[in-house]
Amino acid sequence: MEQRILSDNGVLRSKKVAFVGSGPMPLTSFVMATRRMTTTHFDNFDIDPTANELARKIAASDHALEERMKFLTRDVMELKEEFAEYDCVFMAALVGMSGEEKAKIIGHIRKYMKKGGYLLVRSAKGARAFLYPVVEEAHLLGFQVISVFHPMDDVINCHPCSQTFCLIPRV
Repeated sequence: MEQRILSDNGVLRSKKVAFVGSGPMPLTSFVMATRRMTTTHFDNFDIDPTANELARKIAASDHALEERMKFLTRDVMELKEEFAEYDCVFMAALVGMSGEEKAKIIGHIRKYMKKGGYLLVRSAKGARAFLYPVVEEAHLLGFQVISVFHPMDDVINCHPCSQTFCLIPRV
């Protein structure tokens, strides 16, 4: 899904990608690394060291994957200059537990991200709002929304009650 969003918006090659809030089973990161972005380096950030250790063990089962993937235990608000390294930053739905906190994190990423970089923000809508904090367009200050994707399949992380915003910084 995210690869289609990126390619639909002209992003065909990314040297380095960040996933913020990657968790213990970063399926999107793994699938993109093995099937879609086979030469891209992936940095997966999560605040939970146990989640990173579990994800690291999964990646270790594939040597080529392990070489292109890092799992870093960091608070997103501590990342600054690092964001300038990434062609694309993905922000998971559970990063920030309120709209205000999400807006603050999105603003922080905007301040430091690479010129010409993309931010993809996962959010919820409808019934999923009981499980995941919702990102409203008002939380996306400093960004131009270039795409909003509402999946229509049965994949648990791609539920019709979810959405992904593809953003570029406003000039």
